[in-house]
Amino acid sequence: MRFVSHTRGFFCAAFLLCFWSAALAMVTHAQPPPQTAPMPVKPLPEGGVSLLPADALTAFKVVGATGSVEMTTVPVAGQPFTQALRLRTRRGRLANVYAVQIQATPTAPVKKDDVLLATFYVRSVEGGQPETGEAETQFVFERAGEPYTKSVEKTIQIPRGEWRRIDVPFRAAEDREAAGNHINFRLGYPPQVIEIGGISVVNYQNRVALNDLPRTPSTYAGREPGAPWRKAAQARIEKIRRGDLTVRVVDENGKAVPDAQVSVQMQRHAFPFGSAVAAEMLLGTGPDNVKYREIITKRFNRVVMENDLKWPEWERNRRRARQGVAWLRARNIEVRGHNLVWPSWRYSPQGLESLKSDPNALARRVREHIRDEAGAMRGLLVDWDVINEPFDNHDIMDVLGNDVMVEWFRLAHAADPTARLFLNDYPPLDGAATNNAHLNRFEKNLRFLQNRGAPLGGIGFQGHFGGNVIPPERVISGLDRFAKLGLPIAITEFDVNTTDEQLQADYLRDFMTAVFSHPAANQFIMWGFWEGRHWLPDAALWRRDWTIKPNGQAFLDLVFNQWWTEANGKTNDKGIYQTRGFLGDYEITVTANGKTKTVPAKLTTSGGAKLTVRLP
Repeated sequence: MRFVSHTRGFFCAAFLLCFWSAALAMVTHAQPPPQTAPMPVKPLPEGGVSLLPADALTAFKVVGATGSVEMTTVPVAGQPFTQALRLRTRRGRLANVYAVQIQATPTAPVKKDDVLLATFYVRSVEGGQPETGEAETQFVFERAGEPYTKSVEKTIQIPRGEWRRIDVPFRAAEDREAAGNHINFRLGYPPQVIEIGGISVVNYQNRVALNDLPRTPSTYAGREPGAPWRKAAQARIEKIRRGDLTVRVVDENGKAVPDAQVSVQMQRHAFPFGSAVAAEMLLGTGPDNVKYREIITKRFNRVVMENDLKWPEWERNRRRARQGVAWLRARNIEVRGHNLVWPSWRYSPQGLESLKSDPNALARRVREHIRDEAGAMRGLLVDWDVINEPFDNHDIMDVLGNDVMVEWFRLAHAADPTARLFLNDYPPLDGAATNNAHLNRFEKNLRFLQNRGAPLGGIGFQGHFGGNVIPPERVISGLDRFAKLGLPIAITEFDVNTTDEQLQADYLRDFMTAVFSHPAANQFIMWGFWEGRHWLPDAALWRRDWTIKPNGQAFLDLVFNQWWTEANGKTNDKGIYQTRGFLGDYEITVTANGKTKTVPAKLTTSGGAKLTVRLP
């Protein structure tokens, strides 16, 4: 604890509150353009450390494509601040929203899990969406350098003409000195003019609870219950994820048994639903390990090893990885392999970078690893992410060339011909992001592999979200775009990292519905489920004490309620009972004339299945 920093932050916060109060008392209507009355300033907790100077606007500068944005300072009346930054985005769409931004360096350090509050006011002056006049920006607090670890990333919809106060509470993702973080407003949008004022970022450390701070609610298009996309999605689900199940009941002589009682009980989905898991949790003996294993065996039919099969961890402890996979397979839980090559020095074993001056030695080292690991796991995995995140991680290809990616897929297939091979990356699954460099490069890499005959078997979209999410209709159109490649699409690493639990739950429901409704989608895997073993604790489905969160309940409601089949009825005079169910494994129990028989059944295609049950 640094007492001096706390003291300085207290006086900064007090000064800002006094300044805002004074500004409220000095409202004037002579200053154009017309503006709305000030929003009330909610009292904030005391004792915070300000991460911006008193004149916060002067801390920001334009970075990135500086020629695409003009920043000026303009006077403001009728608000709890007297100046704002006017940001004019020039003509033309940039490749990414982060291609240009305004950026400030915090004036004080943060500790991991510190509670912070960003407050600012925004309004749109020109441009934005033609229908509504709304413009956009993203507020980001992130590490000042690779891998740009984000504590928060929130998209802001900015109304035309009216000032809108935005409150963004968040936790620091990691320990960082003052110069180790950046405060950003992203501006890589089509032509628009926005204004931002009253900017403050205050660190309350552990003095307040995150949920006690003010928050501006987030939302997304299509969230409303009557959104048109829902009806179309449900129709597709009915068509592609369900089928007719016909049960014919006969006696020992093969004669139809009418009026027999038939119970149809689903046991397992055909569609894979699951999570990233850790071998150490599967193999441990504590009470948390017991609960961890219980949820996995009860709720998931496919999982991915979070870290155990990554190259460095494989070489450190392959025995544990194999034991974890064996435990899962013994319980009929399918396992994805993640990943064979994450082609940057940072995510490869120590010493690999030293081979960059000897391309032959580097190529040989990677080949040996793929043969070793894929061969050791031969027949044990349903999928392999052969290459992970090549858009941002391409150190090895920079030395060996892009054709080496084709070789890696061929080596993996030769070592394990039964596993489906994926290219995995994290571009936005957004049909509207036609000019997104990451998304376009992903498609280019996929086509490159296909055109060169690589045994590419699937497309892996990660799906990590913060408070800014992609509307479901745009997820569906994104799936449409990549379905044209003729490959199954897997959601491999889904999570929503926000403390807005209702948004988190609603978006999990809607994203899953959009994916499940698409014929090209072949699995939905989350990147963790328990707060005590999750890379982003706020994104978990179960809290540290194992109580379920709203997003966890949304997951269970979809997978084991709305998309689950239990039916009962009686056979007709021809001994036939028919129902419609979700594709998967079933138990069929038939009772007639004092006799009962239970048999397994599989409903694996939307074309349906027929089963005859012979009573003894």
